[in-house]
Amino acid sequence: MSKECILSVCVVTYGQEKYIGQALDSILAQKTKYDFEILVAEDCSPDNTRHILKDYEKKYPNRFKMLYLDENTYNTTNNAFVRLSHMAKGKYVIILEGDDYWIDPLKLEKQISYLEAHPDYIAVAHNCLVVGDDSQPLDEEYPECKDEEYTDVHWYNDVLPGQTATVMYRNPFFIGLDWSIMEKALSPGDRIQFFVLVASGKIHCIQEKMSAYRHVTTKGSSFSANLMYDFEKMDHWYAELIEWAKNNATDHQVECLELIRFMEVRRGINAGKLSKSMLYKVSYHHSYIRLFYLYLKRWYRSHILHDKFRVQ
Repeated sequence: MSKECILSVCVVTYGQEKYIGQALDSILAQKTKYDFEILVAEDCSPDNTRHILKDYEKKYPNRFKMLYLDENTYNTTNNAFVRLSHMAKGKYVIILEGDDYWIDPLKLEKQISYLEAHPDYIAVAHNCLVVGDDSQPLDEEYPECKDEEYTDVHWYNDVLPGQTATVMYRNPFFIGLDWSIMEKALSPGDRIQFFVLVASGKIHCIQEKMSAYRHVTTKGSSFSANLMYDFEKMDHWYAELIEWAKNNATDHQVECLELIRFMEVRRGINAGKLSKSMLYKVSYHHSYIRLFYLYLKRWYRSHILHDKFRVQ
């Protein structure tokens, strides 16, 4: 095994005593010639999650690097994910949430080998199995990319490269990637992360199910539930992403983000969830005439030219 730390596996867990053992076991079951570190942040859980982690430390000495937090850091700028990101020494990084797990023992080998052989790719993802509380498969499909290459067009249409546990990416601090937006506690953070990656490089999607995503009610609200009709949160989320994109993405990508923001506000107004004054607030930063022009331009491309980025 190489002495170089090729990969950092980052596990963030909170109140997941029922699942954390399965998650850690799935990491330990990986068969790969590459050396990797396992970083675990326990975010001040109210249950026995920390006790379970300490048992793993005793059973597997020197295998885990544990970070036990005295206060819960969720929705703070110095949260558990941010802290692990700065601790990561691997050339590549992958995140595994404490209630998900991997189902293919060769998963890491396949993903690392792909990135090693394709230096022009910033990330590689794969498909996932959706399971319930009892780890039994559910009749659900994750909104993951079914193409071999993930693009910004997929992102605009609410398609992700894969679930968080499936996406392995180059360590942003090693390649000079502007990762500052990931330290602003924006939720949902996975969508922000995937836009940053796709705006910065190419993403390959392996069409194999190599991990399990546990869909339980305690996972929190969906993106649409969180943002669609909460204008203040939605406006801040898009405003931050647009600001990052202005400095790091293409002009076309910035335009698309501005348009999506405009469309979401328009949809909220039509649904009676937002007042028309909200539209003026968005237009304060972006000319209403320009936004309307972008809307007509995109409508023409989607309905007349049949562009994949649809406008309703």
